[in-house]
Amino acid sequence: MRLLLDLGAVVIKTPFEMLHHLDGETSSWTGPFDPGADPEWQALQRQEITERQYWENRAREFFDGSDPMPELFRVLLDHPEEDVVRPEMAAFLDEVQRPAVLTNDMSRFHTPEWTDRMTVLRRFDPLIDLSHEAYLKPDPRAFQIALERLDSEAGQVLFVDDQPHNLTGALSVGMRTVWFNVTDVPGSIERIRKDLRDG
Repeated sequence: MRLLLDLGAVVIKTPFEMLHHLDGETSSWTGPFDPGADPEWQALQRQEITERQYWENRAREFFDGSDPMPELFRVLLDHPEEDVVRPEMAAFLDEVQRPAVLTNDMSRFHTPEWTDRMTVLRRFDPLIDLSHEAYLKPDPRAFQIALERLDSEAGQVLFVDDQPHNLTGALSVGMRTVWFNVTDVPGSIERIRKDLRDG
């Protein structure tokens, strides 16, 4: 069984967990931690906007210019690796043979310097960044790209993501899935461990 992980929120912490690096009023940025208080997060869950649009809207609250999102992610996530990577996930990766990553926007959200110094990224084989492809999750074609890179049958891949609609895309091509609940990181990792063991 191959383990295929989302990067943001699963391997690295969510921007919501890093908000203390921003000055100003961010109380409405509650996302999955209080979804009822965050109307834009609710719109994302209904797929009325994309995750990229959600963060572009948030970035414009703090930064000017035509493309403020990289600046937002620099402020929130350009910090020492031990502050950014989930320690529970880093420890869990020691148990897994050849974990892989499927992420929509690593190059869109992060600088090359950031990716170069995040040593956790070297643990993934392959690391598939859909920033460079024609399709993003949850499009089933994004998962077909992943299967080709993994050289695996869909039924032998366990995909983990924090966004339920991305899981729907993986299920549509026959992958097994686990929802990563960011409000219960230990429980989420235990569900992954169990599915790998049972698979």
